[in-house]
Amino acid sequence: MIPMRETIRRMPPLVLMTLLATLMLAAGCSKEDGSLAPNDHEPSESAFGGGEEVIATVGNTSISRQQLLERLLASYGSQVLRSMMLAEAVHEEAQALRIEVTEDELERELKWMSQGYEDEADFYRSMKEQLGMGREDVREDARYRLLLEKLATYQVEVSPEEVGRYLDEHWAEFQPVRQYHLSKILVQTEELARGLLEKLGEGEDFAELARTFSIDEFTADQGGDAGWIDSNDPFEAVPVLEQASRMQIGETTGPIRTDLGFAILRLDGVSEVQTRSEEEIRLEAEKQIALGKAVPAGDLERALLDKYGAVVLDRALGF
Repeated sequence: MIPMRETIRRMPPLVLMTLLATLMLAAGCSKEDGSLAPNDHEPSESAFGGGEEVIATVGNTSISRQQLLERLLASYGSQVLRSMMLAEAVHEEAQALRIEVTEDELERELKWMSQGYEDEADFYRSMKEQLGMGREDVREDARYRLLLEKLATYQVEVSPEEVGRYLDEHWAEFQPVRQYHLSKILVQTEELARGLLEKLGEGEDFAELARTFSIDEFTADQGGDAGWIDSNDPFEAVPVLEQASRMQIGETTGPIRTDLGFAILRLDGVSEVQTRSEEEIRLEAEKQIALGKAVPAGDLERALLDKYGAVVLDRALGF
């Protein structure tokens, strides 16, 4: 069975859907009656002034809005069109069943999604940099995924006994998250690392040594400060995390061999964060059990598109 959450997260960002829809309208790719015009790949009159609008140049070559549109449609058109049609079908079904996503449910989901980031601002900044999604795009995408999950689990029953068994089997997933505030200096040779440890022992400043010698591009400019890191962070070297678990706050140690070189580590703080209340844990367990019982996501999507008569009029965009 395909996990619902994984399937939904593979959908293209809402910003891409919006971009394609906007370009289609701007380039005059819709008929007056609102249906899609055939995709004959011939330059059309631009809505921006009678000819093809040039939107970029490189060397002696100009790139028009129509060329961009055709490339986007060729690469993403079918996928995005299906997502847009599915979104409408989901909206219709949710209205028919009087299902909605509350603000509390949305905030819980966003809180869970933002775990592992320094704060809310860092989470939204990362979504913008990595996916091109603004704050409202992220919120609407999360709301849509939750709505689709509710449709998938509509009328699926979960007993208290099932919840108890699930929590027993997955207890580690709901334990408080242990975090370390780390500072580190990463160098290429063990000899250099030992030399820097001697300098630290003589009273030299950790931050200055990090800025001068560290090859870690993410922390060197911050004087080696790596911020708060989860004890199971998949992006941090395992030997570093293992060493951090044995250290006392304020302690400096090394060299620690990693795949990228030799690290000198200082532990600046330790915290344990319970990310969910007992009620939130129970609700999450119920949802995961229900999703495990639900029809596969692909089957649900096809059923909704069929139920609401989804038809693609442009053969080039068929799926």
